[in-house]
Amino acid sequence: MQANIVNLAIVIASVKQPSTDSHAAPLLPEPAFYRELCSAGKALGVDVYVLTAECFQPQTKLLYGYRWIGSRWDKQRVPFPELIYDRCFFANASERSDCRRMLRQLSAIQPFRRLNGELPAKLDVYEWLIEDQQLCQHLPLTLSFKAEEQIYELITHYPAGIILKPSAGMQGRGIIHIKLRPLDSAIQIKGRTRRNHSFALTFEENQDFEHWVARFIHHSPYIIQPYLELSGEDCKPFDIRALIQKDGRGIWSVSGIAARTGHAGSLTSNLHGGGGAMPAVSLLSAKYGKPKAERLLEQIHTISKQTAVRLESKYGRFAELGLDYGIDQSGLLWLLEANSKPGRSSFRTIGDPLAKRHSIERPLLYAALLSRRLSPSLVANESANGRHYPTRPDNLLRPFNVQEVHR
Repeated sequence: MQANIVNLAIVIASVKQPSTDSHAAPLLPEPAFYRELCSAGKALGVDVYVLTAECFQPQTKLLYGYRWIGSRWDKQRVPFPELIYDRCFFANASERSDCRRMLRQLSAIQPFRRLNGELPAKLDVYEWLIEDQQLCQHLPLTLSFKAEEQIYELITHYPAGIILKPSAGMQGRGIIHIKLRPLDSAIQIKGRTRRNHSFALTFEENQDFEHWVARFIHHSPYIIQPYLELSGEDCKPFDIRALIQKDGRGIWSVSGIAARTGHAGSLTSNLHGGGGAMPAVSLLSAKYGKPKAERLLEQIHTISKQTAVRLESKYGRFAELGLDYGIDQSGLLWLLEANSKPGRSSFRTIGDPLAKRHSIERPLLYAALLSRRLSPSLVANESANGRHYPTRPDNLLRPFNVQEVHR
């Protein structure tokens, strides 16, 4: 008897339609990733398709989605999803509003569950993680930016300078490094624009610097951290991306670890900013020797699992997290950021077939597990045993057993 098919919708912010050829395929934001999910889903009993806000027709209550058929994306009628895989990267408030409205309309007809939870702003995540005794020693000081006086105080205290980064930013956009020039105390800035272009500036007058900061930040929420020297002798910045996911048993496992490197003298090592990637073990062994590289990788595994457990205890169920680490020049490991919508570009670049396969298959296997656990017969049995689960689609269910979170 064939198992029931799981309906999993990848929800994205928008799809671009080619303007020159009406018959051309639509342009999706992460096409390779979505193709791989659709293809892998067929073998795992998961029907995967892509939705945008325009896919639901409220008048007819029909839902259309993009399926990977043969060698192209085909828009066709699809079933209402059982699970939602949120891969929305909104360009503006209108996209966010349209998507939320579509999801509300879908849930009013047939409730669904989210495969992965959402993380709040960086400062909220930091304030929750810093209370963990195991994690606090690996977290750089993080403060909310409120006024320029903070910058003056901190760049005097930290000779290497400080980092200002958007509280909800990603891909290195809008990040700036600020430090004092030793000889004359001029303020030096290196950073990346909102469009991810590099720039460098020097201010000899504090008033000019303050005007520039006010224009650059423009009321956006920012955080401040000490600048960590995360480059080696070649002056190329690098960080380590760990992808941790739940498998088909609901147990956290590290799917892959990649090192990302930037250009010499650049501020970030993000691939979207022109960086490259290589196997983490290769880069760490070259920099620190094999024994220390192995210890660092073991640390990354341990901290990643503890971070996932800690975040779930506050923010509800997650299927996967991308965790970024830095290693300073003294060899200390720092957890820089947690991302609830991690990419897979690094694992394609480094040619790690096992990490690439896990990164695609594990969300599908976990979706199948959730589907079985959320089936009407199981929920009825659980309710009879005194467990009650809310029906709101945006509610993140707590796991059914302790092992799912704490192993």
